[in-house]
Amino acid sequence: MLTVREILKATSGKLLAGEKDLKLKELSTDTRTLKKNSLFVPLVGEHYNGHDYISKAFKNGASAVLTEKKIKNIPPAKAVILVKDTLMALQQIALFQRKRFKILLIGITGSSGKTTTKDMLASILSLAGKTLKTEENLNNEIGVPKTLLTMNKTHRYAVIEMAMQVLGEIEELAWIARPNVAVITNIGSAHMEHLRSEDNIAKAKSEILKFQTKKDIAILPADDKYFDHLKKKAKGRALSFGINSSADVTAKDIRFQEKSSSFVIGIKDLEILIDLPLPGKHNIYDALAAAAAAYAIGIKPEQIKKGLENIKLSSKRLNMIRSKNLNIIDDTYNANPDSMAASLSILENYQGRRIAVLGDMFELGRIARKSHENIGRLAANLNIEALITVGALSKYTAKGAKSSGLKNVYPAKTNKEALKILKMMVLPNDTILVKGSRGMHMEQIVDGLTGKYAKI
Repeated sequence: MLTVREILKATSGKLLAGEKDLKLKELSTDTRTLKKNSLFVPLVGEHYNGHDYISKAFKNGASAVLTEKKIKNIPPAKAVILVKDTLMALQQIALFQRKRFKILLIGITGSSGKTTTKDMLASILSLAGKTLKTEENLNNEIGVPKTLLTMNKTHRYAVIEMAMQVLGEIEELAWIARPNVAVITNIGSAHMEHLRSEDNIAKAKSEILKFQTKKDIAILPADDKYFDHLKKKAKGRALSFGINSSADVTAKDIRFQEKSSSFVIGIKDLEILIDLPLPGKHNIYDALAAAAAAYAIGIKPEQIKKGLENIKLSSKRLNMIRSKNLNIIDDTYNANPDSMAASLSILENYQGRRIAVLGDMFELGRIARKSHENIGRLAANLNIEALITVGALSKYTAKGAKSSGLKNVYPAKTNKEALKILKMMVLPNDTILVKGSRGMHMEQIVDGLTGKYAKI
C-alpha cells in the first residue's frame, strides 16, 4: 500500500517513532479486523475513541498507528505518526492514493437509486476492465476513503457511491475522490429532516460537481425539476438522461413484467435493446444513468447491453425470493418516499394477491407524517389485498390507506407482531413486498418468512 514516508507527506504528520521506509500493506480503523503490517487509524466519535485501542492494535499486528496525542510505551520497530485529526488524515491518505493512479473514477449520488446505478455501471465497466466499486454501505466520510485505499494499478475504473445527511458532506467526498464523471440520479425528499427543503437537497447533491474541471463529465436527470439548476453547476460536458423529457439518453418501447422490464435505449443514432432482469420504472431510470456514464467514457454498446442484462444488485435491494410457495420482494435495505413509491409500483405487475409490509421512513422531519400518509394512499390505489405497517410513523401510512378505502390494514408496533399477522393471512403464490428504513431492520420479517433465523 504505502510507506510511512508517504503517509507523512499526505498528512503533514510528525513521526514520533519508527522508520520512514516502513512498508504498510493496508489500513484499518477496527482492531478486530486488523491484519499484520497494517496502519491503524483510531477514529474519534461521539461515543467512542479509537485511541483507547492503540495498544491492542499493536498486539494484533499493526506496524504503525496515527494518533492525535503523544502516546507512551511504544513497542520496538513500530511507527507512530502524530496528526491533528485522524479522520482528516484518513481522507488525506485516500486522496494521496487517488492521485497515484490514473484511474477513471465515476462518482454517483442522488436521493434514491445510487446503489442500483452503481451496481449497474460496475457491471458494465467490468466488461471493459478491472473495476473497483463501493461495497455494502461504505459510501460516507469513512467508507469512501477506505474504498479508495484498496485502489491499485490493476484497476482501470472505479465506481464510487456518495451519500450524505447534511450540506458539505458530498463536497468532502468529492474532494477526496475527484470524480472524472459525476452522476446525479435524482433530487427527492430523502434527508428532509436535516436539510429542510428540496432546494437544499439539490444544493447538497450538486456538491459532487465542485472539484470537476472542464475536461470532466456530468450525468444529470432530465426529468427532474432541478435539472436546469444542476446543469448550470456543471463545469464540463453535461449529458442528460430521461424518459419524459428530451434527453441525450432516453428509453422507449418500455414493457414491464413481474420480475423484469424491456426497453430500447436511445443515444443519438444508436439504439440498444435491453432486457433488464429488474421490474419498475425507477430501475429503467437507473439503467439510463449507468448507460449514459458508460457511453460518455467510450464503452461499447454491446458491453452496455451485456452489463445491464447481467446485473446483480447488492443485498436487500429488490431481491426476488421464491420461498414456501410465496413471492417475496426483499427491498429492506433502506427507504424514502420516492423509493417506497417505486417499490410499491412493482406490485402492479404481479398477478394474484399482493401484500405490502411497510416500515417507518426516517430523516423526513416536518414532512414525515404527510409522506407516510401519501404512501398509504398510494398503497390503497394499487388494489393490494392487505397492508401491514410497522412502527410509530407508519401508523400514518395505515391511516392514509384506510382513508383511501383499503379495508385490510393492520398496524403493528414491532417486526415480530407484523410477522405474526402476516403468517396468519398468507396463501400460496401471494406476493409480499417488505420495505422500510435501515433502522427498522425489516429483513427480520423476510427471514421469518423464509425460515431463516431472525431474532426479533
